[in-house]
Amino acid sequence: MTPPLLDRLPLPRHAPPPAPMDGALLRIDRLSLAYGQVEVVRGVSLSVAPGQVVCVMGRNGAGKTTLMKGIIGALRARSGRILFDGRDLTSRPSYARARAGIGYVPQGRGIFPQLSVLENLLLGLEPRGGRDDGRLEEVFELFPVLRQMAKRTAGVLSGGQQQQLAIGRALMGRPRLLLLDEPTEGIQPNIVEQIEGVIASLKGHVAVLLVEQFLDFALANADYCCVLESGAVTMEGPPASLEAERLREALAV
Repeated sequence: MTPPLLDRLPLPRHAPPPAPMDGALLRIDRLSLAYGQVEVVRGVSLSVAPGQVVCVMGRNGAGKTTLMKGIIGALRARSGRILFDGRDLTSRPSYARARAGIGYVPQGRGIFPQLSVLENLLLGLEPRGGRDDGRLEEVFELFPVLRQMAKRTAGVLSGGQQQQLAIGRALMGRPRLLLLDEPTEGIQPNIVEQIEGVIASLKGHVAVLLVEQFLDFALANADYCCVLESGAVTMEGPPASLEAERLREALAV
């Protein structure tokens, strides 16, 4: 019997290379990031194992999005290292990180509004040399609305539909690590549930580093959590190990 689509979707066509000896797919070592002279991320260390979901939480301005930009290469590291599958990517450009197997869904979705839905999705094949090995059909099955609106200009989609498009585009490259920055922000509940289902289907197959302020969503989906305050890690551990009252205080506006 053919397994359900959500079970089949994340599996790569070819076996991935073995993980580093320490078991981490992504390892961030004492990473600091700045805008000019203003240091926003200060000596952050964290790791994500293959197939693990790690959630980064914190108040607005804590450095969460800056951390994601540093990992994908949109912001140069001031100090520290970024290792992916044992390789040092700290000085590598964003396209090299994407080709290494890192997918990125930025805060605000980052779609190309003047292009069609289909054109946006096909751009996601670039890390794989533009080859579609059936991934487009899988993404259409995962997000049926994208098939229905394939020829429409992406800018006319609702916020929830644009978020589905952004995630679908990232999955087109069959990433080994998926970076999701605030995927539930401003999204209607039914699509939040759908995104949660996608994350659940990826778990165990594709590593996910998730930035999320919706506490219940984060705790329900994460294997491990990390709290940033003023750009530094102040709490971390499996969700069940975190003190709920202290956690809510750390995230309170």
